Amino acid sequence: MANTTPSVSDYKGIVGPLRHRCSHCQAAGPNLLRCNGCLAVRYCSCEHQAAHWPKHKSACSKIKKARAKLAQEDHAVRNATEDFMTPANAFESHAGHFWGMINTRDYMRARMALALKLLRQGTLGSVSEAYEHMRDMLRLNRSDNMGIRDMVPALMLRLDLDQECYDFVKWWATCDPDGRYDWGDMDLPHLNIHGADVFEEPKFLLVKYNPDLNSLVALLLLNLKLLVDIHNLKITRKILSRTRLPTKLRDKIELAVVRSPLSTKLQKEAPGSLLQTESTLINHIRQLGVALATSDRQFMFNLFDPDEALCRRPEAYSRGSWEEMAFAIQNSYAAWWEMEGVLDLLKDARMCARQRSKDEIEQIVNTKPFKPGSVSNRTAEELLEDMSVNRLWTWLHYAAENACYLGPWSKRPSERHESQARNGLGSPLSDMKGRARKFG
Repeated sequence: MANTTPSVSDYKGIVGPLRHRCSHCQAAGPNLLRCNGCLAVRYCSCEHQAAHWPKHKSACSKIKKARAKLAQEDHAVRNATEDFMTPANAFESHAGHFWGMINTRDYMRARMALALKLLRQGTLGSVSEAYEHMRDMLRLNRSDNMGIRDMVPALMLRLDLDQECYDFVKWWATCDPDGRYDWGDMDLPHLNIHGADVFEEPKFLLVKYNPDLNSLVALLLLNLKLLVDIHNLKITRKILSRTRLPTKLRDKIELAVVRSPLSTKLQKEAPGSLLQTESTLINHIRQLGVALATSDRQFMFNLFDPDEALCRRPEAYSRGSWEEMAFAIQNSYAAWWEMEGVLDLLKDARMCARQRSKDEIEQIVNTKPFKPGSVSNRTAEELLEDMSVNRLWTWLHYAAENACYLGPWSKRPSERHESQARNGLGSPLSDMKGRARKFG
């Protein structure tokens, strides 16, 4: 049997927005040839398709078989022999609660299997098709017995359906506050939130005692995506301020450096308003980051070092377990990887946290009865690595300042702040030590 275990390369494609690309040379273009076998990958020429065939052959065969299996199960549901447990055509009579019909489950499993195989191709076409399958499966089975809602938000972010992602997460977080939503009642509203305020306080998710891990991850990434767009706008405006380009051309350049469709509104904001929006996003990111660390302390460590979590496919999980974290990493890592600037921002925030934590670690290791390698079995370096991850949200604003800085490395804002702190001149934010205690 062929090895179906995912590999790290399945999640790490080209950084940036998904576009139709040649799967051999990665060239983008509007007139690429589509593979007639799997319909999931494209090529810029027949020669490149032939050259890529040895790599693509196995995946192409699996997707073709998955499509054939789905067609077979679809036919079986549509043409079932009716009895007291089986409808003649569940697509017409039981849309909304498919899982309640035993004869539809093989169809749903076959459709999910196809969607997962498509996702592993990582192309715009394959991700878009997988997303459409999953959305339609939620229409057919509202109560989502297969956990599709855990995967959909990250797919939306990859496809730059950012408003849809926010609406989707908010609906699932607020649809059943008292546990009385009747999933079998097709007259009740379903996924009916549209155009919710993405910049509102994320209280609807954070008020929960144990918020959903995948929802936390999706909203965190969405806010970081918007924050990076603001940084790109600020840098572009700094550069364009030195030119005399026409206003229309400047506007086109600014729009070209943002990714989220929501950022087209940010591009119209005045500098002061943009700074306020940036501050709001940083505050929301801190709240979501701290909630994520509280909900699952393993996630951020594995986001920075994801290989083990990406390569092991658990069969099941319990809340707060390593397996739940692994599923969340696998559901979202391609979105993290493709979102240019986001992981770099977090890595810089971690570096800032590490720099500010060195003195504290030195005090800890020099204070009895702490002895590296004995009771705690942790070295000072290991403690510093852990603290840098746990405190990165505290120092995110330093990384945000660095991201908009165009000067020499030695004079970056974080370096200046660190120098001021060491010289007793204090931090530019008076409550920094209090924040460090609160978030660290």
